Amino acid sequence: RRPRGNVSGGIGARVTQAPCLLLPWDSEFFGIRIARIAGDSLTPETLRLANEFCRREEVRCLYFLSRMDDPVTIRAAEDDGFRYVDTRVTFERALPAASSGKPLVRTRLATAADVPALAAIAREAHTSSRFYFDASFPRESCARLYETWIRVSCEGSYADAVIVADWEGSAAGYVTCHVDESPPVGRIGLVGVGGRAQGRGLGDALVRSALEWFGRRELPSSTVVTQGRNIPAQRLYQKCGYATRSMELWYHKHYPA
Repeated sequence: RRPRGNVSGGIGARVTQAPCLLLPWDSEFFGIRIARIAGDSLTPETLRLANEFCRREEVRCLYFLSRMDDPVTIRAAEDDGFRYVDTRVTFERALPAASSGKPLVRTRLATAADVPALAAIAREAHTSSRFYFDASFPRESCARLYETWIRVSCEGSYADAVIVADWEGSAAGYVTCHVDESPPVGRIGLVGVGGRAQGRGLGDALVRSALEWFGRRELPSSTVVTQGRNIPAQRLYQKCGYATRSMELWYHKHYPA
């Protein structure tokens, strides 16, 4: 099984002497050297070390996840050439989930036969992400990122379970479930619903099915992350009993070749 956090912003990250992490998976996938600043605040010294590291390692894109309540860090990042690409919103709720009665939409665990349909949905379902927002990443690469993400999740090399919702005889939506151990928590990864099936309660059924899956494993709580610009997703999670736990800012800095 791949390390946790592998698909977006941290596959196989290795600590370096500078306050940065090299991201081998991201680098291989996008075809450029990518790294991430370790920590959520900046000083002139950490910026100097990060830039030196990126020059030495020939990094072309540097990620930074910043706290929102530190105006000095935010100004330092923007003055140094980082560009805002996303607001990361983390939601949390206690488990177990209360039963909402008989579901109107059938959900089940994904099978290998579902992968082509789920991959097609993934190519279209995550356009509010920071990768799409950053015009330096080709749109086709962004689509292929989420297609790859759902494929490796169904293979069991990233997610602990993938639950699908059926509509009109085939899988029309998915949610990936992850069990984190320290601390123990059930984490929702990706949620996607095909265009024709949207507005029919599939998202609600998928999230509630994930909560039940976590509850059967006696996990005390569940978390899920979405974008600040993704209002429909935020409303879905709030409807399912989640409350906002934290908000952070994603920045990307691109270096010339």
